[in-house]
Amino acid sequence: MDLYSHKKTLSIIHICYGALYTAIFLLIAGVFTAFFPFLETAIVEEEGRDAVWILPLIGTVLKTVLFFLFIFAALPSIIGGIATLQGKKWGMVFLMIAGCLSIFSFPIGTAIGAYTIYVFIEDNKQKK
Repeated sequence: MDLYSHKKTLSIIHICYGALYTAIFLLIAGVFTAFFPFLETAIVEEEGRDAVWILPLIGTVLKTVLFFLFIFAALPSIIGGIATLQGKKWGMVFLMIAGCLSIFSFPIGTAIGAYTIYVFIEDNKQKK
């Protein structure tokens, strides 16, 4: 396979990986949104009205954590994949960032990260 095919394959893999992460984050957000009213009712019955003040705080923290996970995990993959498919040179930098972050997601993310590093190195070798 030539380098162009590797870059195209890598871009498609990262777009799919980013879309999968986005779907997972949306699913988690939906579950928490559906679950919190039941949790509030259970806390009111168990502890009384004074204990409910923490629920909005927990909800805000969880939404913030999910938002930042989306920003750091899914968005670079999607942006980099689309940019690389369109021939933008800076797209490989986004893919490299996303690939390095995905290495910690064993086993699929590790494979994607290793493949990203391989394609990035081959791309830099060809430029020299």
